[in-house]
Amino acid sequence: MKEFYLMRHGQTRFNAQHRIQGVCDAPLTEVGIEQAKKAGQYLAKQETIFDHVFTSTSERASDTLEIVTGRTDYERLKGLRGQDFGSFEGQPEYLTPKALPDGQGFGDFFVQFGGESTTQVRDRMELTVRAIMESVAEGSKSLLVSHGPSILQFCRRVLDPVPDIHGLKNCSILHFTYNQGQFELVSIYNPVEEEYIYGGEG
Repeated sequence: MKEFYLMRHGQTRFNAQHRIQGVCDAPLTEVGIEQAKKAGQYLAKQETIFDHVFTSTSERASDTLEIVTGRTDYERLKGLRGQDFGSFEGQPEYLTPKALPDGQGFGDFFVQFGGESTTQVRDRMELTVRAIMESVAEGSKSLLVSHGPSILQFCRRVLDPVPDIHGLKNCSILHFTYNQGQFELVSIYNPVEEEYIYGGEG
């Protein structure tokens, strides 16, 4: 069995301004930095030592990882990036269409504006995370820092049943196991509120 922690980045300037942010980037705010520090404190308390660390190519994700772990020996992967919202990138969040029912996200809506479909996000996230898990040793622990919508769509692709998750706050940490090709969600922890929103540890 292998373990990995899939984590959302800390709050950014665009998060605070309620702007759509996928492949475009904005720096962490002071709040975001503090959120990452709290996440690091939680993982340290759990005595979690990571054999491997990965992040999306976005600066907000790599900065979060560095604050959480104090490490710079990570691998940046495009497959972990946020959803591409096309010409909606950087625009006010109120322009975002209503999500489709049954966890379908935004379907193909953003494709016509040069962005990604929900299926494309699910495909690349599963492909990327599965490739990581197949490349690391049995018994290893990995940390992956990614983005809220991408993480949610990964969950909706690989978990059955899918937990009732409608949004992930900044720096939420999802603990998974990977065994014989199967993903299992152990817990989701919100380090800012210091509470488990799914499952629990020990």
